[in-house]
Amino acid sequence: MKLYFSATSPFVRKVMVAAHEREVAHRIELTGPQAAAPGSLRSDNPLEKVPTLVLDDGRRLFDSFVIVEWLNSCGSGPNLIPADARERSEVLRRHALADGIMEAAVSSVMERRRPEERQWDGFLAHQRGKIERAIASLDREAGAFGGTVDLSTIAVGSALGYVTFRLADLDWKTGHGALVRWFAAFSQRPSMTSTEPRDP
Repeated sequence: MKLYFSATSPFVRKVMVAAHEREVAHRIELTGPQAAAPGSLRSDNPLEKVPTLVLDDGRRLFDSFVIVEWLNSCGSGPNLIPADARERSEVLRRHALADGIMEAAVSSVMERRRPEERQWDGFLAHQRGKIERAIASLDREAGAFGGTVDLSTIAVGSALGYVTFRLADLDWKTGHGALVRWFAAFSQRPSMTSTEPRDP
């Protein structure tokens, strides 16, 4: 398998944490922007986005949720997406919150890379509000996360890791003690330590 990736993308991290938890990470060849042949990502994914997974049989999967769902059928380890309808809906709901944090955080980072005079303060404030509200909501649930490893906790860990990495001025830890404690423990998992984001 080949995964088009970026070392700092929280969506890629979600996929790779899932791959480690399902014990299939060793089967994945990582292909970054510098190593990929020109135009190869575009030919494998019309959206030209990471993560994109090319399977051994040539099939292409894109969108981090689609990839994690497929990885959940491989290897062994914790079941990441419950079959029970009620449990599944709860996992998917928390996953949606975490994905929303990632999307808002990535959008904020991209906006801040524009020339200062062209940055839209209203847009940044709107994204910050999304992140803060989602984190507050997750903090109210964090006490029940325990040691659970599933799609939602992997996504939450990846989202909080990205906010910590890229949006240091957003002090998400203040007032969210339950989520801080959970994140501190979850971040010690080998799947998380081996995928911690860092600039190239």
